[in-house]
Amino acid sequence: MNKEEQINIINEAIKQTKTNLKPMGYNLIFWSVVVISMSLFHYFFPQIVQYSYYSSTIYWVSIPLLGMIYTTYYNIKSGIKIGYETQLDRVIRIIWGVFGLAWIFTVGISLLYKMNPVQDILFLLAIVLIMTGLIVKFHNITIGGIGLLIFTVYTYYNPGLNLLLVNVIGISFGMLIPGLSLYFHKSDNFPLHYYKDE
Repeated sequence: MNKEEQINIINEAIKQTKTNLKPMGYNLIFWSVVVISMSLFHYFFPQIVQYSYYSSTIYWVSIPLLGMIYTTYYNIKSGIKIGYETQLDRVIRIIWGVFGLAWIFTVGISLLYKMNPVQDILFLLAIVLIMTGLIVKFHNITIGGIGLLIFTVYTYYNPGLNLLLVNVIGISFGMLIPGLSLYFHKSDNFPLHYYKDE
């Protein structure tokens, strides 16, 4: 196999992964809508969410857990429909699976030590978005991740910001817009960048 054939195989794998990533675009949109809706509801109706000592915790744990069950079912169903998985698909799935475990761990630690996990979760999310965008060479996801990372770092220097609104802004630009872009992007129009020796 010559060098040109190897390049074609690599780029074909990237193209196929991008084609298969439409469900990921749906996942980004779904979670964006869920988190933004929850944040805005909490912001405008704190008396309902914080009705008792544990109600806020129940609110922020139970709804995302239901969302995880739904998206797991959706992703399994989508995988069966596609019928196969490329190596890059597997890498992306593992990365987001690790993020899910990190999210659970972060929420658990924050509950134990009574800290707000928003900034830590947004930081983790930004890193995962950047990695995903770089792996599949979809610039909108990479840019969204970088923007979210910069925004998250900025919030550490402005502790007075309302973290519910931080959630809304960060998720909108970091996940919702890239997710919509990925979901509605035609796979045939994905730019392929050939690997070259430096």
